[in-house]
Amino acid sequence: MAKVLKVVKPFYVMEVGDTFELTEDGKNYKSSYTEDHSTAVDDGSSVEAVYTSNYTISTGYAKMLIDEGYLSPVTNDTCEKCSPFVNVFDEIDNMLQEYNYELNHIDDICANQPACLKVEHETVLRNICTVLEHLKSLKK
Repeated sequence: MAKVLKVVKPFYVMEVGDTFELTEDGKNYKSSYTEDHSTAVDDGSSVEAVYTSNYTISTGYAKMLIDEGYLSPVTNDTCEKCSPFVNVFDEIDNMLQEYNYELNHIDDICANQPACLKVEHETVLRNICTVLEHLKSLKK
């Protein structure tokens, strides 16, 4: 199986675009997420908080999620960590593909959400696609 898997359909706490990496022992895939927050306090000091999330799945479960359409293998050609150079227009095409996929499956993605959130999600996706199409048109 691939070293990196990308989430193409949300499940549990995972969002579209999140990635899993194969562990060194080759038995599991792990996704790690860290958020750092710091806030200044009136007395000049600061309050800091760090949120860390680790999500691990077995290779068997990963294969099932690939078969069900939740995950997609990332090849060396598209792996962001494998190559420091990213062609902007290729990235625009990738983003358009991802956002159009979400638009085409908006009913499934927002099935358990209020209608207002579905409308908001769809509006944001359409606006992003409009901007990306404009940027793509600048290619000469």
